[in-house]
Amino acid sequence: MVLVVLAFGLGIVFDRCLYLDWRFSSIAAWGCLFFWLGLKSSKLGHDYDRIGSTALLLGLVFLGSFWSHGRWCWFGESEIGRFASETAKPCCVEALVLSEPRWVAVQTEESNYKKETIRTKLVVKVTAIRDGVNWKATSGLSDLVIHLPTRHIRSGDRIRIFGRLVASAPPTNPGQFDFREFYRAKSKLAFVHVYNLASVHVVEPSGWSGTRLLSQLRLRLNELTWRYVSSDEAPFASAILLGNREQLSRPRRDAFLETGTVHLLAISGLHVGILAGSFFLLFRIGWVSRRNCLVMTILFVLFYAWLVEFRPPVSRAAILIVLFCFGRLRGENAFSFNLLAIAGLIVLMINPSDLFGIGPQLSFLAVATLTFGKRWVFWPPPNDPIKRLIVSTRSFHVRTLYWMGRKLRTAILASGLIWLVAMPLVAYRFHLIAPVALVLNPLLLVPIAWALYGGLGVLVFGWFSAPIANVCGWFCQINLFWIEWMIGVAQALPLSHTWTPGPLGWAVVVFYAGVFLFAVYPLAKLPGRALVGLMVGWIVCCWFVPDRIGEYRQIRSPNPLCCTFIDVGHGSSVLIQLPDGRNLLYDAGSLGSSGYGARNIAGVLWSERITCLDAVFLSHADVDHFNALSQIADQFEISVVYVSPQMLDSDSKAVEDLFQVLRDRRIPIESLALGRQFSGDTNDPNRSCKIEVLGPPINGTADNDNSDSIILALEHLGHRVLLPGDLEKTGLSLLLKSDPIDFDLVMAAHHGSKNSLPSEFMDWSTPEYVVISGGSQRVSDATVAMFAAASRQVARTDRDGAVRFEVGQRGLKLRRWKQDKWQ
Repeated sequence: MVLVVLAFGLGIVFDRCLYLDWRFSSIAAWGCLFFWLGLKSSKLGHDYDRIGSTALLLGLVFLGSFWSHGRWCWFGESEIGRFASETAKPCCVEALVLSEPRWVAVQTEESNYKKETIRTKLVVKVTAIRDGVNWKATSGLSDLVIHLPTRHIRSGDRIRIFGRLVASAPPTNPGQFDFREFYRAKSKLAFVHVYNLASVHVVEPSGWSGTRLLSQLRLRLNELTWRYVSSDEAPFASAILLGNREQLSRPRRDAFLETGTVHLLAISGLHVGILAGSFFLLFRIGWVSRRNCLVMTILFVLFYAWLVEFRPPVSRAAILIVLFCFGRLRGENAFSFNLLAIAGLIVLMINPSDLFGIGPQLSFLAVATLTFGKRWVFWPPPNDPIKRLIVSTRSFHVRTLYWMGRKLRTAILASGLIWLVAMPLVAYRFHLIAPVALVLNPLLLVPIAWALYGGLGVLVFGWFSAPIANVCGWFCQINLFWIEWMIGVAQALPLSHTWTPGPLGWAVVVFYAGVFLFAVYPLAKLPGRALVGLMVGWIVCCWFVPDRIGEYRQIRSPNPLCCTFIDVGHGSSVLIQLPDGRNLLYDAGSLGSSGYGARNIAGVLWSERITCLDAVFLSHADVDHFNALSQIADQFEISVVYVSPQMLDSDSKAVEDLFQVLRDRRIPIESLALGRQFSGDTNDPNRSCKIEVLGPPINGTADNDNSDSIILALEHLGHRVLLPGDLEKTGLSLLLKSDPIDFDLVMAAHHGSKNSLPSEFMDWSTPEYVVISGGSQRVSDATVAMFAAASRQVARTDRDGAVRFEVGQRGLKLRRWKQDKWQ
């Protein structure tokens, strides 16, 4: 079965990478199957059996390709995604609600203040869309996002929605997570956003059905959780019991990520295994036979998976546990690779895209690691009768401590082995290494189990016994508080976690190919010292050395001046890579969501293998120009942050919070004003870059933050670049009154706003290229038309994505990030 699932998975990879024609895959799969059946029935001998088996595996490869193609590419002509575009447009649709309303905690930032808002998210099946006065039949799944909290919609309701229809956009920056592929794997090609509760009308309330029953049951259980568990820990309890992780705020989820315990927030194999194991032992103590206990455990796991709507992590865990129980019913005593391969094949049949998902990869990797490493992790009791006799004659508390020590050792070894094997994949996908997880995960096993038991008591007794439910809720709350307290302490420890670009893709493939060979090939069995040596050698040769070689080449070889305008929505962030190897960042912010801006900026930095920023320039004190820096400072080393004198004296709460974060990380903050200059290697013109500050004046303009923006002028090999921030009013007038300067590239001031006098500004700077960094539907079409009429080449981050200019001896070269590469 291991060979079968490998062949099937290889076919999925071929389909995704090579785009094999589905007709060819289908014919080839059937041809290989009939060829195998022919050889099997002919009984020609052992050699022909091998040929037949090879043909069968090849047929499974083509079958995997065909199956993947169908799930990935086949959508109906009336699919709602075909009516959507990347620009949100008004729509009126009718849909059938498939899930209960889920509240999602979202942190937004407006007017220099942070606030947490609640949105409601539902999964709907779209049935019709209105075109003028006519209705067109449609199909397909979609997420309905209501930007307000509501509970008036129920699963099974037929609703009419007046909202904005938008398709999931592809990545617009290097290193950015591909949400379009993520949702396409779930067969969702479009979203509907609603900003007013009156825009959603229930056309036909649902009658009683299975989905309505499940929705009502989940809503009732969620209400019981919030009633009997304190409001501080209720979102955590709802996440681990019902899978409502969306109710946890982003900062709380980030704490789990940075300590390597994020798996506790998703109902995974750990949670389902704890509940299923306890369920089995509870009935095994009584009069129920072992066989009946296994059957009841299977039914319990399937019921729990149904209760949490068969979410992918729970489904994977349920498949594994059900197969394990069936194996025990057949006399199997342990989990095997064959059983794991069967589970993997079922998961891939349900959704072939799970092969590329980080969740399924880590889940199966953890189980495979424990399956292979059980000889090192699960040490059996002593076989020597004399030792067993000595242990049995000791006092009860000594035997208890001995038993607890064995269990703790097993937990530490299991956690350490899984962490070690998963570390390259986690570092590659999340750019994070969390050594504290080696100690923290074993310590949290008992409290998470007790929290699950207490929460399960709330869900059971909350229906009919408030006193018992209160006790269970208190018990659950205490353990959840203890978990979050330990995570908070661990997160604050020095070297508890470190951020890294991670290994390159080929290095990850080499690592897991070696692990696979070691696991399946008998001659590859090596002693522990040799394994440690191989691990160290891989880290040095495949991870550390390639990065150092890249840094050396960047420093020693002449490079062009690169300015990357990062798409952060409505905001600004420019990565400046100087010819001498230094890396600068001009602004780091995004209106409405600092997390969105920080993730996009970090993705670009990681893709360039950058770990240190030599300087950060913050143009002024508007949140859409600096609110992502606190998160960037947590992940990257920053040598110094330059701000204007006016921003340094700002009394804004958001600015004060940022400065406090920078001081806590001991990052110097310096003011920057008109007349300041920086220069690189002046002896080599190919490596020299002059940076001059053209504003603001030392004493400011007394207008506003925009008027006092830091204006940077860069010059390399006779070519000039201008970054003016949100310059307007008096600050802009002072610049326009100075002697004109011919720039090759200019970033439009204030996102191209009319307040920045774009026509006069272009006449003063006479650029060949203009970049507008702004959000969708916020860029002025009149300004873009004016630039085009003046023969300026315009690049827009809201439409072009990230934009890169390379300034070298041959002038400027413009590249846009399209289809996962610079074009």
